[in-house]
Amino acid sequence: MTVADHLSSTQKGNVAEHLVASALLVASNGRLAPFVPLADDHGLDLIVLDKVTRRMIAIQVKSSIANAGRDTVQFDVRKQTFSQATGEFLLMVVFEPARMALAVSWLIPMSLVASVATEQAEKYALVPSLKVAAKDRCRPFRYDDTWQLTAAILKQLESA
Repeated sequence: MTVADHLSSTQKGNVAEHLVASALLVASNGRLAPFVPLADDHGLDLIVLDKVTRRMIAIQVKSSIANAGRDTVQFDVRKQTFSQATGEFLLMVVFEPARMALAVSWLIPMSLVASVATEQAEKYALVPSLKVAAKDRCRPFRYDDTWQLTAAILKQLESA
């Protein structure tokens, strides 16, 4: 059993959101300023400001704890908080508690989530492969380190 096994799902989610925010701040050399809303009741966990362009994007963070015994991981987006507004993104991250790091991530515009996911009654389920060479529906949105993810966010902000 790892330390992460004793955390509640809310605690795990909060840790991942703050780790993402800190990683973006560091990997962008301070260019990105992540803000955490006081309440995430609208499915938004981070607002990321580009200090250079003054543009912002909203991000819903979904996280999972790394597990060497799995080839895939499932992330669910509730339809109740789902929005396809311009400038909104889904960020799925796999967190490695032993390294206190993000192992892999997928940044998907919310407008594309329904086309990448499997639609269920009350949610969209996304099941990306953890294998580097996998060619699943989430592959075009995959980033294998924080610097790649940060570059992708900066690209989105610069083209907004």
